[in-house]
Amino acid sequence: MRKLSISEWASAAEIVGAFAVVISLIFVISSVDRNTAAITAQVGDASYEAIRELNLELLNNPELFDITMRAASSLDNLDDTELEKYKLWLHINLDVWERFYDWDQSGVIDQNTAGWHDYFMAWTTRHITRELWEDIKWKFTDPEFNDQVEAALPE
Repeated sequence: MRKLSISEWASAAEIVGAFAVVISLIFVISSVDRNTAAITAQVGDASYEAIRELNLELLNNPELFDITMRAASSLDNLDDTELEKYKLWLHINLDVWERFYDWDQSGVIDQNTAGWHDYFMAWTTRHITRELWEDIKWKFTDPEFNDQVEAALPE
């Protein structure tokens, strides 16, 4: 049996090293996929929690609940202070939507994750008039997000 030369051993070591690199890359890809899934789940949980907290605040705050109910029939039912409170409540809700939208644009979640996009489109149609949007949209600087809101506004 012939002994291998140093260059032959080096070639064999390079092949083994290449296989080790490939196996390491497969492991890294697998880990990234698991981490991505975990992050997406955490974002989904945080998203649900944010919406839940907003709704619980509405339920636990009789004044705010009354303002939103009266605003649903007509903004004329609100005095100036109540209208400003309503606008602030709209802004807080739109902040949550904008965060979801940013996550979508960065690839953390997509529009189908837990139906967030459809939820906010329907929410906007129900709670925001074009007049109200014109009054509060200066707080939102992303033109693409603003386009999303405007697409949901009732005619």
